[in-house]
Amino acid sequence: MLQLAHNSKSGAVELVEVPTPTRQDGCVLVQTLASVVSGGTERNMVRVDRGSLVKTAATHPDLVRRVVSKYRRDGWSSTFKAVKDRIERTTALGYSSTGRVIQVGAGVEDIDVGDQVACGGAGTASHAELVSVPRRLLAAVPEGVAPEEAAFTTIGAIALQAVRLGKVELGENVAVIGLGLVGQITVQLLQASGCRVLATDLNPARVDLATQHGADVAVTADRAGKAQWDGEPQAELGFDCVIVAADSPSSRPLELAATLARDKGRVVVLGFVRTEFPREEFYRKELELVVSRSTGPGRYDPSFELEGIDYPYAYVRWTETRNMEAFLDLLARRRIAVSHLISHRFSFDDAPSAYRLLRSGTDHMGIVFGYKDAPITEKRAIDLPKRTRTIHEASSHSFGMIGCGSFAKNILLPALRRQGFHPVALTSEHSLSARSAAEKFHFDVVCSSADDVLARDDVGTVFIATPHAIHAEFVCAALRAGKHVFVEKPLAINREQLQEVRSALESSSSILMVGFNRRFSPIAQKTREFLGDHPPAFSFHYRVNAGPVPVKHWLLDPGHGGRIAGEVCHFIDLVTFLANAPLQEVSAVSSRYDPSKGIEDCQIQLRFGSGTAGTISYATSNDAPTSKEHLEIWCGNKVVDLEDFEQAWFYNDGRDWILRHRRPQKGHREELAAFHQCILAAGPPPIPFDQLERTTVASIEAVRCLKTHERFRFPRDENSLRQSVFPA
Repeated sequence: MLQLAHNSKSGAVELVEVPTPTRQDGCVLVQTLASVVSGGTERNMVRVDRGSLVKTAATHPDLVRRVVSKYRRDGWSSTFKAVKDRIERTTALGYSSTGRVIQVGAGVEDIDVGDQVACGGAGTASHAELVSVPRRLLAAVPEGVAPEEAAFTTIGAIALQAVRLGKVELGENVAVIGLGLVGQITVQLLQASGCRVLATDLNPARVDLATQHGADVAVTADRAGKAQWDGEPQAELGFDCVIVAADSPSSRPLELAATLARDKGRVVVLGFVRTEFPREEFYRKELELVVSRSTGPGRYDPSFELEGIDYPYAYVRWTETRNMEAFLDLLARRRIAVSHLISHRFSFDDAPSAYRLLRSGTDHMGIVFGYKDAPITEKRAIDLPKRTRTIHEASSHSFGMIGCGSFAKNILLPALRRQGFHPVALTSEHSLSARSAAEKFHFDVVCSSADDVLARDDVGTVFIATPHAIHAEFVCAALRAGKHVFVEKPLAINREQLQEVRSALESSSSILMVGFNRRFSPIAQKTREFLGDHPPAFSFHYRVNAGPVPVKHWLLDPGHGGRIAGEVCHFIDLVTFLANAPLQEVSAVSSRYDPSKGIEDCQIQLRFGSGTAGTISYATSNDAPTSKEHLEIWCGNKVVDLEDFEQAWFYNDGRDWILRHRRPQKGHREELAAFHQCILAAGPPPIPFDQLERTTVASIEAVRCLKTHERFRFPRDENSLRQSVFPA
């Protein structure tokens, strides 16, 4: 199928062929009939400007702070890769469309094949021939609403949410600043709500359009401050509510809003404007300022949008889904209209021309893409152009990749290319980013799903880099398919998943490797050599400044096990490697543990069979500019002080020396080399499964210990361990 893509680096907008999406639980597969270009949002996305990085830094100081913080914690190399990945990202365009349902996933009971639905959400309701849409991001289209009209639903819901936040009442005076697509719809919604509406814009043509469709008075911006309501004296008191729907790099629209608003009035910011509001005017009038967040409650909440957990109707009357349904109802009852807002129509085959029009500065309003109403041939694998392909014979080091996030693109795939692995097939949740990565790293094909990768005879090894909750599922499927497996940590996030992995491995002759890279780093190897293969009992303190992540990040979703189960396993494995003894006991304490807020600060105590014992101090709530990892070891007369895998200080009986690297070397390249050599030599896995198992259990049990304040002890013999880890 075809999808519209924007390359952030080159600025190119083009149609690319990607695999057809597969039916997913909780989602419906929709064949698009029409979609609308958001003139403001999408123009800003595709605007090519050599000074864009400087301008972005100037207008988004929060992003600059995040980059600086990452540099201080992770170093220049990691920060550069992250920024480069962001700059070179290929992005799906579009977020408001309509189409016909052709498949319904499990769990969706109120939508049927053949229904026409309106779809919303960036990255979901994209400009594409087929889209997979979660139930909460679509609404059934009533009879009588044409596809061109229904395609405006998400944009209409954005305007409707701003009106709701304005708390407008029947008979109030409301001003709308900015008469683009959203502003024009906002004017109509206010008129339908019984308000008297002043509309203003810099463009006289848009002012005239608003006059014809809903505005009581419409004037150009240079006259807005002097506008009168046919001489009515109450107009001089100011407007009850002002909705700013402008797209401007300045704060002048907000200054105008302050001028127009009455004492104790309300200002709702809807468009892209600078929010450096005039404090004196806001203070003097005691104005209320609200920034509208897209389509309504539920937006950007994964539990609502992706998991389908609805908000209670009695307590959250207007969710984003219900706002979409309300807008469609207004269209069906002809209380508002959108056909007059369509200024340009393009066939989807000619979609890139629409963005040339946006960049040219040509005046426009609603730009609608029309799609062919014919069955789309399912294509689950897309062969890439020969210029990007490396033809090779099938072998155990010919690999497929499941999942392709920033870690895979910045760390795994570049390292794999240097180690002699041959890329064959790649799949990811977002087919567009999967195709972009596949072209960059010279894969043969892009596939719709993991099943398509695992079914290929020319894939001998599978690399898994998905979100944590589905690691174990794909590990088991790959082992049962006879593939060697490399999975990023963690191996599993609960006991049930770990048991399934063990069962799959016991019936397989394949090699299983988990991405515990730190034990393979040059400094870790040197530390092991310094301490000895069988060191006496030592004490350690491992301080990890993991830092905060955004509140809505998937890492904080309880369904993915949390950050302790997902990351602390790294540090447990390194200490296990250095102690070279079985892990015997785990306990954990915390003075600040609230996973719902992203706070998982804790101290995890470990004790090994050799007597080695110590603490991992894991901090997630502090963004202090310290090194990320600092490990101290005291072993008799020997001392090791390891800093971020960039340098280590060794001391022994009065002699000391320092090992330094130019940048942190965390062992990614070395672990892949060990895995590759193991495959070629058909030797034992680089990390024995009993260590993988104990490390995984320890990280899972650490979370339980934090909640119960108990201590977990591993049984000493393997049979008892099996029964303890996998009770009947």
